[in-house]
Amino acid sequence: MINLKSGLKAPHVLIAFGFTTLLSACGGGGSSGNSTTPTTPTTETTDLPTEFGEYLTDLTDGHIIPAYEDMYSEALALKSAGDTFCGLTAPSSSDLSDYQQTWSAFNSAWQSIQWLKVGAVVEDSRLFRIQLWPDENDAVSRGVESLLLEQITVTADDVSGVNVGGQGIPALEYLLFPEDSSDSLINASDKAKRCEVSLAIAQNLLNISDEILTDWQASGGDYRSQLIEGTGDFSSVVDSVEELTTNWLEHIEIVEDSKLFEILGDESPGNYENAEHVLTDESLLSIATNIETFLSIYTNDDGKGFDSILIDFLEQQTISDEITTSLTSVATQITQINLDFDSYETALADSQGREAITNLVDEMRILIDLIDVSFTQALDLNLGFNSSDGD
Repeated sequence: MINLKSGLKAPHVLIAFGFTTLLSACGGGGSSGNSTTPTTPTTETTDLPTEFGEYLTDLTDGHIIPAYEDMYSEALALKSAGDTFCGLTAPSSSDLSDYQQTWSAFNSAWQSIQWLKVGAVVEDSRLFRIQLWPDENDAVSRGVESLLLEQITVTADDVSGVNVGGQGIPALEYLLFPEDSSDSLINASDKAKRCEVSLAIAQNLLNISDEILTDWQASGGDYRSQLIEGTGDFSSVVDSVEELTTNWLEHIEIVEDSKLFEILGDESPGNYENAEHVLTDESLLSIATNIETFLSIYTNDDGKGFDSILIDFLEQQTISDEITTSLTSVATQITQINLDFDSYETALADSQGREAITNLVDEMRILIDLIDVSFTQALDLNLGFNSSDGD
C-alpha cells in the first residue's frame, strides 16, 4: 500500500470504526440473493400514510435537519479557518493543513446529505453551486482561474455570479490542494489573491448553507412541515415518501455507477482522473459516508424506519432482511476497502483492489434491484422520474 495522502488517512480509519459500530447494531453482512416478490400484506395499505408520517417526522428531525445544521456549522468553521490562515504573514504547511482539514469536514457534512433533492437545495442552482461533478468541461478550473484574474477584490457576491464550477467544494479543493505545489497558498506568487478567492468561495458556501437550513426552519420556509404533512411541493404524505425514495434510489445508483463503476473502467489502472475528489483523494471516504447515510435512511437510526414498517406493519420480514443484509454488506465492503487502501488510485491499479470494487458494485446492483422492485411493491410506492436512469 502507498499512502499518497498521509494527512488524510485518519478520517478513513474513523469512518471504518463508525461503520463497525453501525454494522454491529444492524446485524451481519454478506451478499443477499435474488429479490423476493412480496406477498400481499396482511395490514390494510390505506393505513400506510400514518406510518409514513411517523417515518417522515423522525427522518426530518433525526437526519435531514441535523445534517443541514452540521453542514452550516462546518461552513462556519471553514470560513473561520480561512480567515485565520489568510491573516497570517508567513503561514506554515501546518497552518495550511488546518485550513485543508476544515474543507474535508465540510465536504463530509455535504456527502451525508448529498442524496436529498427537495427544498432550497434544488432552487437557484444551489445543488450545482455546492458541487459541480462530474466536471466534463473543466468548468471548475475555468471558473477559479477567471476569479484569480479579477483586478477587483473578489467577494462572495462575485463568486455567486460566475459559472457554478467556480463556486463550491471542487473550486475550493482546486485552490487548497493544487496539483502543482507552485500554486500553493503558501508558495504561489499570487498567494494573496488565491487566499482572497478561497475566502470568497468559503463565504459563498456559508451563504448557501444558511439559505438551505433556513428553508427547513419554521421561521424561514418551514419546508419541514411541507415534507412531513405532504403539502406545498407535495400532494400528500405518500407523495413525500415517494419523492424521498426516488432521491434515495437515485443516489445509490449514482454511487454505484458514477462514483465506482465508471471509475473502475475495464482494466487497470481505471479512470481515476474522473473520480469525485482527485486532488484530495477523498473519493472513497465520500462513498463511505454516502453508504452510511443509505443505511440511516432505511433504518431511521433510533426512529421509525422503513424496516420497522415492513416488519411490524406489513409483515414483510423477508424483504426487510434482504435489504438490511445488502445495505450492511456494502457498508462492510467499503469499510474494508478504505482500511486496505490509502488511495483510490492505488486500489484501482491493484488486482485485489479492483476485485473488491467490482464486488461492491455487484452488491450495490442487488441493493438497487431490491429497492426498485421488492421494496416499492411492498410499500405500494410509485417512484417519480429518476435523473440517473439511462446514464
